[in-house]
Amino acid sequence: MDLNSDEQAAQERFARGLLRESATDYERLSRQLPERLDLRAQLGYLALLTNDLDAAIRNLAHAINQGLRSRKTLSHLAEAYYRLGRLDSAAYCYHRLGREGLAGTLAAMGELDAWKLSQADTHNEITWLTDKPLPVITAQINDRNANLVLDTGTGDTVLDSRFAIDAGVRLGGQEQRSFAGGMPARVTYGHVEELALKAVGLHHIPVQVVDIQHGLGDWFPDLPIHGILGTGLFSRFRTVLDYHTGCLGIDTHDTSDTVQRQDAAHVRTGVPMWLAENQLLLTHVALPALEQSMWFLDSGMTGGAFAVPGSAIETFGIEVNESDVLVGTGGGGTVQGHKLRVDWLHLDQLRRRNLEGVMLDSFPLQHSCGFAIHGLIGHDLLSGSVLTLDFPAMRLHLTTKS
Repeated sequence: MDLNSDEQAAQERFARGLLRESATDYERLSRQLPERLDLRAQLGYLALLTNDLDAAIRNLAHAINQGLRSRKTLSHLAEAYYRLGRLDSAAYCYHRLGREGLAGTLAAMGELDAWKLSQADTHNEITWLTDKPLPVITAQINDRNANLVLDTGTGDTVLDSRFAIDAGVRLGGQEQRSFAGGMPARVTYGHVEELALKAVGLHHIPVQVVDIQHGLGDWFPDLPIHGILGTGLFSRFRTVLDYHTGCLGIDTHDTSDTVQRQDAAHVRTGVPMWLAENQLLLTHVALPALEQSMWFLDSGMTGGAFAVPGSAIETFGIEVNESDVLVGTGGGGTVQGHKLRVDWLHLDQLRRRNLEGVMLDSFPLQHSCGFAIHGLIGHDLLSGSVLTLDFPAMRLHLTTKS
């Protein structure tokens, strides 16, 4: 067997976003070459992408402890500890990475039972206050009512700075972060003691605190917005975003049961999804000229069904009108692009034709994960659909209702 050619094939599959196939390749290579720490680290990263946090920590920690102390490997380990709620260990990793604002905040929470559920084995449905331009629900933050936008393009829960102070959120360190289109924004990290979603309560949640009015103030003129819920919270449950009836469903049954990863019924339906660093939600999308490509699911993007970087236009065979400029809004401010159309787009059971999208002048996510991310899916594509994010099985289900 030619190990060099096998490794090259694994690398090529990974670069193309064929993550399940490359995981099989790297598992085989690691068994044959157990001394190769880079292979163990890659297995750890692939486990992180499938949200298999125990396997991610086991492989990444082994690689680091045996001498592979790269920033990339340490960053992946930090993310795995963070998602698992081992905030003291995450704080140590982030400190080593020089991210002192985040590290100090997590260290102060290190002895707490992060993301603790007050009630398990329940299903809740929460009616949206509005779905224009984005879905909004009411929740309770430290016993104070909060209107929260639902957005799969956001990782951690984000709270408005003024509301956070009024709600008694414990504030920690600060950091400069990049948001939509690569726009920078100053973030303060905080600690919410309780977030309640109807009958479900979550305790000791790390959050990001920003000036939300800067990005969303004009979107909801008649409704005060206090924060954003994203994949960091959704990934604790089996989550349903019902754009047909206007309802958020959260199911806490068996969320810690790893056996469900092997449940055949879940594997046979829907499409795979992955969580990259910063809880970036990814899935496969089909378009003309590219039947399987990796895309970021960003339900908070409005103004188009999808967006692609200018460098990907030729790959998809799409024509763009350079004179038709579109300006949108993201977490860090305005995002500029150009309007374009695509003949068709498929995501799970959703089949749409003649779709209008956006060509982005800037798309930093394109190569940030080590494999190609070809674009993002926006809010407009999801209109009238039911989006189920089955995190225990890491499957995405998207259906339409007439």
